[in-house]
Amino acid sequence: MKLKEKVIKVMDATTFTSKEGKTTVYRDLILITDEQYPREIALTFKDGNCQLLNAVQPGDTVEVTFDIRSTMATNGSNRYFTSLNAWKLDIIESVAQKQAAAAPATAAPSAPNDSAPLIL
Repeated sequence: MKLKEKVIKVMDATTFTSKEGKTTVYRDLILITDEQYPREIALTFKDGNCQLLNAVQPGDTVEVTFDIRSTMATNGSNRYFTSLNAWKLDIIESVAQKQAAAAPATAAPSAPNDSAPLIL
């Protein structure tokens, strides 16, 4: 599935070690929908995909490709937990690009320096 929304927060990485000793790194990206009643959506990036979030800033508009996965609780409570596991990220519009485009050119053309020697 794909989702194109605005970033409100990029969370720090969290490391989890299983009973078997396998280490997994998780990092969440929080988006907000552009609807009448906006909703916050948390998508999880795992292991090597966490690095995709290094270039993302709050305010960026991104398109995230993800899978929906549900697992049953292990305590026998017959409850399911659903996660949105993201694996691809495209920055559609960057806050840094907007700021650079909006910044006026402030450098005036420099006048020639008459005191410099002329070398031929």
